[in-house]
Amino acid sequence: MIELQNIKKSFGDNEVLKGVSLTFETGSMNLIIGASGSGKTTIAKCMVGLHSPDSGKVLFDGRDFHNLNFKEQKNIRKDIGFLFQGSALFDSMTVEENVSFPLQMFSSLSKNEVKERAQMYLEKVGLSHALKLYPSELSGGMMKRVGIARAISAGPKYLFCDEPNSGLDPQTSVVIDELISSLTKEFNITTIIITHDMNSVMSIGQNVFFIHKGNLLWKGSSKEILTTKEKELTDFVYASSFLKEVKNQIISK
Repeated sequence: MIELQNIKKSFGDNEVLKGVSLTFETGSMNLIIGASGSGKTTIAKCMVGLHSPDSGKVLFDGRDFHNLNFKEQKNIRKDIGFLFQGSALFDSMTVEENVSFPLQMFSSLSKNEVKERAQMYLEKVGLSHALKLYPSELSGGMMKRVGIARAISAGPKYLFCDEPNSGLDPQTSVVIDELISSLTKEFNITTIIITHDMNSVMSIGQNVFFIHKGNLLWKGSSKEILTTKEKELTDFVYASSFLKEVKNQIISK
């Protein structure tokens, strides 16, 4: 579990986070939504140590990350997996080598064990046939699946995903959502997703957090979004004419 307690962060005169408190449960899908510039990315960066909050606490299973020494912080970072928006694969490495990379860097596994582990996770994401391919030979969805395999290959307790469906078609996005959700449950990971994709929010949003102008304005499940009366949230969620029509149909019933 990850807890944020009254996190504040400013850059010069710009107060980006104004006292945000969030709890991300283990084994669940936690989605952070909000308009561009609302503070979503700053929250994530404070959690992984790329920014230090001006005040407040970031607790990983009760450990205050920003009050730990370098070695203790490093140990927590080893438990974090990242799925980057652009997949961030190494072009000069094969699929297998990309997934093996964090294991070679941060584990004490033998060469054969690393290879077995990489192949196991590539099988889990349906890419056991693509071991020797290079990123340039993959589709966008395949690259995201390689990114997921790499992110979980070292057995993380926490998984951070930045816009995992960015640039993907709707059908592939559903595949990626279901894959992240199933792996979260299988390995009991605390998964945090920053997204603008409302289809993802509605399909896998167990816990949804709406950030607005540096504050947590609303939290709840995807089902609760459909009936909320929080105006800022409804304006954000139902920005498209299609979703507005869905909302009107629900209300009319």
